[in-house]
Amino acid sequence: MVEKGEANYPEALFARLEDSLEKAIEDGVFPGVVVAATNKTGSLRYVKAFGRSACNDTGVPLSPQSVMAFASMTKLMTCIAALQLVERGTISLDDDVGPLLPDLAQSKILTGWDKEGMPLLRERQNPITLRHLLTHTAGTGYDMTNSDLARFSACQGRHINSGETVKERFGYPLTYEPGTSFEYGCGIDWVGQLVEKLSGQDLESYMQENIWGPLGIQGITFWPAAKPDIRNNQIRMAIREPNSERVTDFTGRFLTEGVTECFGSQGAYGDMESYLEILFSLLVDDEKLLSRQTTEKLFSPQLSHSSKHSLNEYIRNHPPNAFIGIFDTESEYDWGLGGILTTQDTPSGRQKGTLIWSGKPNLFWVCPPSLRILVIGPLT
Repeated sequence: MVEKGEANYPEALFARLEDSLEKAIEDGVFPGVVVAATNKTGSLRYVKAFGRSACNDTGVPLSPQSVMAFASMTKLMTCIAALQLVERGTISLDDDVGPLLPDLAQSKILTGWDKEGMPLLRERQNPITLRHLLTHTAGTGYDMTNSDLARFSACQGRHINSGETVKERFGYPLTYEPGTSFEYGCGIDWVGQLVEKLSGQDLESYMQENIWGPLGIQGITFWPAAKPDIRNNQIRMAIREPNSERVTDFTGRFLTEGVTECFGSQGAYGDMESYLEILFSLLVDDEKLLSRQTTEKLFSPQLSHSSKHSLNEYIRNHPPNAFIGIFDTESEYDWGLGGILTTQDTPSGRQKGTLIWSGKPNLFWVCPPSLRILVIGPLT
């Protein structure tokens, strides 16, 4: 679907983009991609699919309704859910969540290893707050990205990133004192648990009633197997082979395979056009999801000096894999209440105040405070 607003439709820009994507597909860079974009006035609406859903002839042509595993694009929706509860006075950003999340509250801090190779743990001193969880400053990492947590999981006889529930999968220690550093991780899965506890609903039901429903979205769910209309549009992923440019169909175990509850940081599935509706609501401040004041906080820097330093050190020291996507390593970043935040105009063209995040299957969203939104989802 492409709707061209009279004077605001950037014909040349999208023509160049389409030529580049079609050439990349022809060259085997990836099998297909869906691009969705809009602007703040709504005069631009661009949703278009290119290529197929697999690397060989068995793949079907992609469409705007193609359903993908959102992975970490789920996080923004869970952040919105939590902020809605803050608006209602159910909880505040700086409340201690320990009494509501006892499994998380009992987590100790991993400080090292003894001579026998066993973990050294100490009690934490600081409370864990909702703000900490939303901004990845609670010390809740991932064992699939943190070698010490991977080692801890191995000591417990547990495979990396395994477990049917949030408690089972993320029942490992904190990596630092809450509020003092930054590490991208499972905090928003715990936020999902918090939303369920406070609302009395599972995350699927809550989002249907408070996020997807108000926007008329029918194409997002945590349980695609239970929804034929979504399941029938679900596509396979592709993967680039290590040390190679060759792309093949992904046949491995995905992040949320076998889970029995909603994972608020990685568990949703949906199409790009539906996700665009969420971003558009935030961009235009229509207050269907959040008040203008809360949306402003979503786009406002949240990190302490030490946490911001930790975030930027990570980006500078790990440029090839600093999260997902390419970040200008000389630019400074902060974290909003829903994603990474640019604090200045960047050399690559990202506007100051732009909120950004992504998902492991090569899904990206970019939400500037003005101009336009771009959501792009190559299947690699």
